[in-house]
Amino acid sequence: MNVNYLKRYIISSYVLVWALIIFVAAPASLVFKIPPVIMWIVRNIIAWSPSYLLLFGWKYFRTDEKRTTFLKRCFSAKVSLLPLLSSFGLTFGLSILSLFLYSLMTQKTMLSYINLGTVSLPLSIFLSFTSGPTGEELGWRGYMREEFNKKYHFLKSSIYQGLVWCFWHTLLWVVDSKFTDWRAVPYIIANIVVITSITICMNIILEKYNNLIYSIFMHFGFNIVYVFLDADIGFFIILTLLYLLITPIAIHIRNKTVERLSWEKSTINRTKF
Repeated sequence: MNVNYLKRYIISSYVLVWALIIFVAAPASLVFKIPPVIMWIVRNIIAWSPSYLLLFGWKYFRTDEKRTTFLKRCFSAKVSLLPLLSSFGLTFGLSILSLFLYSLMTQKTMLSYINLGTVSLPLSIFLSFTSGPTGEELGWRGYMREEFNKKYHFLKSSIYQGLVWCFWHTLLWVVDSKFTDWRAVPYIIANIVVITSITICMNIILEKYNNLIYSIFMHFGFNIVYVFLDADIGFFIILTLLYLLITPIAIHIRNKTVERLSWEKSTINRTKF
């Protein structure tokens, strides 16, 4: 029987995260009203669901490879400091640039849109890093990227990955967003564009540096800003426009690089004969 393991994984990851949100996170927040730090830990446990679903259910999603072999491949490539910092800087920098432009538009200071909250700064940074960045990447960029890449070319594969990752957050748009009026529409559009664009950029990096540490830091660079951000929908519109500008440039550079490397390889092969 020809089993679609990728489809099985995607459906399972959606069912699991929605069940955890409905039956764990919602009662913890609305019924038991647990403290913010504990609630953050609960959200982190939920954010790790793509990874522990994959690891504990490995035999249901990939039967032709050992789990340990997969894990070693995901983190075996050498890590270089400059590309790693650039991965973080891309997503972090675009968010900061968006905030700067938004502050100019509203004629307020950037700091007026930053809310440090009630959790200490070091703990906030730690909890942000141990949420989606470390919790999701093994499932999305580890397993799902490999499976989609087997079926489609780079761009199509990346877009599909981005959409799966994006709509995995659907329930959070309903229960964990302040945009419940007309602003919900541009907010959802922003999520679709930005998350898909980040996926494309992640895959460009991982195509050259095949280690999930890079996507973890890129994910962290995006997430950390929103731990403290308190801005209206205008910020997200600006962020969307920036990603619509940057991503095609990144794709063009990637394609030209692939063409050049392919040409160099074919030239070397011809000279051998």
